[in-house]
Amino acid sequence: MLQTLIRTLLVMEILFYVWLGGHLAHLGFGVGAIVATILLAALLWRISHALTSYLVAVFLRARDRRSLPLGNSLAALASELRARVISYNWSQAFVHWALGNDPLGAGNGAPILLVHGFFSNRGMWVSFRKRLAAANLGPVYTVTLEPLNGSIDEMATSLEKRIEEIVGATGNEKIIVVAHSMGGLVARAYMAQVAENRIARFITLGAPHHGSRIAALGLFECAQQMRYQSPWIEMLEDMEAASPPEVPTLSIYTLNDDLVYPPESSVLEWAENVPVSAVGHVGLMFSEAVANRVIAAIRKGVIPA
Repeated sequence: MLQTLIRTLLVMEILFYVWLGGHLAHLGFGVGAIVATILLAALLWRISHALTSYLVAVFLRARDRRSLPLGNSLAALASELRARVISYNWSQAFVHWALGNDPLGAGNGAPILLVHGFFSNRGMWVSFRKRLAAANLGPVYTVTLEPLNGSIDEMATSLEKRIEEIVGATGNEKIIVVAHSMGGLVARAYMAQVAENRIARFITLGAPHHGSRIAALGLFECAQQMRYQSPWIEMLEDMEAASPPEVPTLSIYTLNDDLVYPPESSVLEWAENVPVSAVGHVGLMFSEAVANRVIAAIRKGVIPA
């Protein structure tokens, strides 16, 4: 669904540029000026993807009198621009070409499943997946959570189905899950709801474990469930309090997050929590330094096949 939507938007964008070029030609603009105008429009459109959420986060930090080094803030914005250009113009729109089939790599450890976040598909892992496989970890699998506009609980059912497929295909009773953003909540919901938890090690990247104030602006039921300290999150925490997770967990989050606010929302009381900086929310999935932290964590607690 998302892949089709992004492709449709890209086609509409191209048609707009064709119209714009024809209109400018009719007004007497030369070829060079027309090309420069179209390229500028394309650049500004892509910058706007990350700049809007960046400015919202800047406003919230200013309101709460939180200050961050300007250099780190600008570096995070740059990482976010790069990550969103790649993921929303290539890897999510053309998933099969960008990622191919699962699994990737043939490591000698437990299977690794990468779980994406809100309004995304498995194409978000185009860079991260390669880094794990290159480190001889895995085999590495991905999932596209469904339904796109559904609840986190529905997505947890989708995740359970994918996990059971991997268990059946590999013969491993346990897997490692690395989840970005909302994917962390989906995995937690899965662990709270299933009778037999298949997750042996759990790593989250920028997950809004206690919700995000920015989620109030989001569409769909899953976004509203991610509101800061929402009733759904309180319900999940009550379920975990009644039956505490016994899975080694690592939460990596960025102090420069432009979608999860406040950043401390990513801190889990029963996890090892590692803050980073100078990287954006989506940028976490494209950061070599973050990938290396995850690789080190998996190797530290390696699970034999």
